[in-house]
Amino acid sequence: MIERGSLGSSDQDLPRAPLIPELCRPPALLLVLLVAAGLALALALITARTGRGFLTDFGLTMVYVQSVGLVSAGLLCLARRSIDRIEPWLQGLIAFSVIPLVSVVASAVVVVWLPAAVGEAGPAWLIARNLLLGSLVSLLLIRYLSLQQRWKLQVRAESSARLEALQARIRPHFLFNALNTIIDLVHDQPAAAEEALLDLSDLLRTGLRADSRQTLGEEIDLIEGYLRLEAFRLGDRLVVEWDLPADMPRDLIIPALLIQPLVENAIVHGIARRGDGGTLLIRARLARFRRLEFTIENPLAEDGGGASAGNRTALDNIRQRLELAYGERARLTTGQADGLFRATLILPLDY
Repeated sequence: MIERGSLGSSDQDLPRAPLIPELCRPPALLLVLLVAAGLALALALITARTGRGFLTDFGLTMVYVQSVGLVSAGLLCLARRSIDRIEPWLQGLIAFSVIPLVSVVASAVVVVWLPAAVGEAGPAWLIARNLLLGSLVSLLLIRYLSLQQRWKLQVRAESSARLEALQARIRPHFLFNALNTIIDLVHDQPAAAEEALLDLSDLLRTGLRADSRQTLGEEIDLIEGYLRLEAFRLGDRLVVEWDLPADMPRDLIIPALLIQPLVENAIVHGIARRGDGGTLLIRARLARFRRLEFTIENPLAEDGGGASAGNRTALDNIRQRLELAYGERARLTTGQADGLFRATLILPLDY
């Protein structure tokens, strides 16, 4: 009796993107330091009266502003995963409150430990001024976050449409060939025909999903089923080499249909267009900084193809989905060398 898994979760089950961005990564921290340095320079230019006063004011202001920036970024980073499911307006309120509160605390530390830096205006003016500056910076931050959130919603809508197109791209000729192959197997190899039907069922079931997630192990199983179907059609022309590490995290959650289209492209636009076929290499390795690197390699078609319009469309769709799911932490690169086409997919291990 033929039986396989369920349709899986829909896009509505996906976690909502947090309003507060990821601020603990090196690029984000570098941006915080650069913005803090620019603000410190502006403040020092406004308040300093002489060259010597400028250097002193700039140094003290730099320490103060960058301390506030780094502490605020750290607090927002810690709060990000704790408040990502509350209402957006409440997330915005928390994001707005962090910088002014840290500014007040830092100003109080300056008043207590560095009274000489307070100036003639007195501690009350120092605290009030820094609270006002912190509030203005927070308003700019909230504006930036709201624009970023609006952009993410737009990208999500566009990405969903692109994924639907990608999932609908189960080619009629592939389905026709697969069914013909199964018909040929029914009488002579009924067990193989049933296994082929199960593989085709899994492929079609994943194609009917909305944008969803699945484990890396499920994606690998889907690829193996797809390759079995293509092996029935291509026979000895298709040689598959797997190179997967024993400690590969098969329970890692990834967006569905992320790796399988790369394998499909390698066969359709490369191996199937060669008279003698070729070897498909699927390699994975654990890279530095908690990343997983997948490499799909295939010989180019005899006509030198490998970057056709259909291939580019699928690659663009995958890059769009990577941007939505991971931001800058994931990427897909492709290239041709020595008669081979290579696609390299890098994913973080903390999706």
